[in-house]
Amino acid sequence: MTQRIRRIDGSQSLGTVTNRLVEQKNSSNERLEVNNFTWIDDQHVFDNFVEDLTRSNRVGIDTEFHREKTYWANLALIQIVGDNGIALVDPVAVDIKGLSRVLDGPATIVMHAASQDLEVLDRACGTIPRHIFDTQIAAGFLGMSTPSLASLVEKYSGVKLAKGDRLTDWFERPLTTTQQAYAASDVAYLFSLHDQITENLTRLGRLEWALDECHRSKVPNKPLLTPELAWTRIKEARHLRGQAKAVAASLAEWRERKAQANDIPPRFVLSDLALVGVAQQSPRDIESLKKIRGLDHRYLKEGGASSILNAVIKGRSLKPEDVMTLPSDDRPALGNELKPAVALVSAWVAQLARNESIEPALLATKADIVDFLSGFTDSRLNKGWRRDLVGTRIHSLVNGKTALAFDRETGLILEDRTV
Repeated sequence: MTQRIRRIDGSQSLGTVTNRLVEQKNSSNERLEVNNFTWIDDQHVFDNFVEDLTRSNRVGIDTEFHREKTYWANLALIQIVGDNGIALVDPVAVDIKGLSRVLDGPATIVMHAASQDLEVLDRACGTIPRHIFDTQIAAGFLGMSTPSLASLVEKYSGVKLAKGDRLTDWFERPLTTTQQAYAASDVAYLFSLHDQITENLTRLGRLEWALDECHRSKVPNKPLLTPELAWTRIKEARHLRGQAKAVAASLAEWRERKAQANDIPPRFVLSDLALVGVAQQSPRDIESLKKIRGLDHRYLKEGGASSILNAVIKGRSLKPEDVMTLPSDDRPALGNELKPAVALVSAWVAQLARNESIEPALLATKADIVDFLSGFTDSRLNKGWRRDLVGTRIHSLVNGKTALAFDRETGLILEDRTV
């Protein structure tokens, strides 16, 4: 039987526990599991734990959640490490909103690949970390390409984490000892990684770059999609023109609102294929609606058919000039004269990433390059260290001040252009 509350002696800090595990791993060459943690499903215990965390300089956090059949992620477990050890918190039994005091406090919140965790924490606690250090992002500035937590732990601590079952039901109660140990391992080495990655970044003069990118990661590259912008994430819909585009936007907005209200994935309301098919054919009655490819009849039940047709009518009601002003992400279009430059600049960025031992996507994605070339003022390449390392050099290249050359030993290089 799983012990309900397992306390850690104050002398057994996480650092002590982690160091002992590493020593055992290095001496015996065996895979070890984390077995020093506290299970918290009592509100009073949790509140006291949070009070302790508010006095910490750093806190490590991870979450387990499910969202396969829901619109919003359902939080099933929170793993937290502080100065006094690891706690596994049951959010089903405990109100975790008090954790917002820690997230919005002065402590550095250490996480790994945190994008989805931030969404979950924001919904559960009403806030996200004020100061975040994402070990996956930071490791990219040391030449590692989106490394997994396990690969980082093995690289820096010599420990092979046990592999977990990706189909684990984290809402199971009680969780097995193995499940709990696996969950605890997700935060057990965050402080050690934080220390070692920070040391390496400082030596290379890149710590500020990594901290800046970790801060930027709290805000998605594109704003969180409101229902009015839902059509922009449907690839096929983005290529529609005229009235079909307006109908697609109307349908996508209706679908998003219904999915949010019923807490189900949008595809359960209407598939992308069906949505685009309806937009293209703009049916005026149920019989025409039923003939559209990909429109499963389950979408038409419980008033679905009438709702779809009403969304079509709304889209058709837009005038041509209204269609041109549909909500978008406000990025300017790239002129035809600069489109050939995208491939050229992308090749040079990839070479620069190899030369600097930085994950290429951290330097510039294709979207970043298009934004920069199109004159988008909020482009990442117009700001901070990217402007100095990448943006100004791209500007020189596309304006003819420099040229790309190829060297067998060093690859692509930028050279001053002589006229």
